[in-house]
Amino acid sequence: MIWIVMILTGLANFAVRFSMFSGLRASTLPDWAERYLRYVPTAILSAIIAAALFLDEAGEIQMWNTTVLAGLIAAIIAILTRSVIFTIITGLGVLWIIG
Repeated sequence: MIWIVMILTGLANFAVRFSMFSGLRASTLPDWAERYLRYVPTAILSAIIAAALFLDEAGEIQMWNTTVLAGLIAAIIAILTRSVIFTIITGLGVLWIIG
């Protein structure tokens, strides 16, 4: 029974993803939907980063720890340099040194 559920779920997942990229449906979203959906990636990435910075292994909020300090330094580097790779290298380096 579990295999049937897994196969059907996989097929449904594939069908949804394939339908978006296949070009079979040539309709577009309304302008108001595209305007609001433009902010979805930023909101999701911000939530992922905030969870990685402020939650510890037990899932409790920690307002000050080594990851917050490394994130703060990486944010400053990102603002100053506008370089994604340099921000990642600096943030990981700081985390490795102080962690």
